[in-house]
Parts: sequence; structure tokens; C-alpha cells
Amino acid sequence: MPIRAFDSVTVRCPQLGHDISFGYCRTLEDGLPCSRALACFQGRFPVDTFFRAILTEETFLRCFERPRPDRVGRLLSEVDAARRRADR
Repeated sequence: MPIRAFDSVTVRCPQLGHDISFGYCRTLEDGLPCSRALACFQGRFPVDTFFRAILTEETFLRCFERPRPDRVGRLLSEVDAARRRADR
């Protein structure tokens, strides 16, 4: 399966708020996929199978199965980072 096989498939991104291609999501985080790619593209094509074919098991787990902070946790982290920047 070519690595760019599904790059033109699009969905509405819940983070960005507009349509985005799988090609963008496939390489979003320093060449690694967006952590939401499985959920966003599920039902469009076999995205889980695709990533398991192109990523090592370790990379797959790091990208998709690491715990993510919830929305409030991310917001609190951003507030804390802004305070530290302001204190400099």
C-alpha cells in the first residue's frame, strides 16, 4: 500500500474547525500522525490498518495510545505556561 494512498481524503478537523486532508494529519506532529487521526478518519478508509502497516508497533502506541490531557487539563497547562512567560 503506497504511503500517500489516502492523502486526498478529507474530513472536518475538530481542532482546526475546517476540512483537512489525511496527508496533513498523517505528518502533523514532527512527521508523525495527529493523535486524533484514527478517530477522525475511521469510517472513511481502514485507517487503523494503514497506520499499523507503515508505523512500528512502538510508534503506533506512542502516537495513538498515550494518555492525552482533557480539554480542561490542556487549558490549565496553557495558562500555567503563559504565567511563566509573563514572570520572566
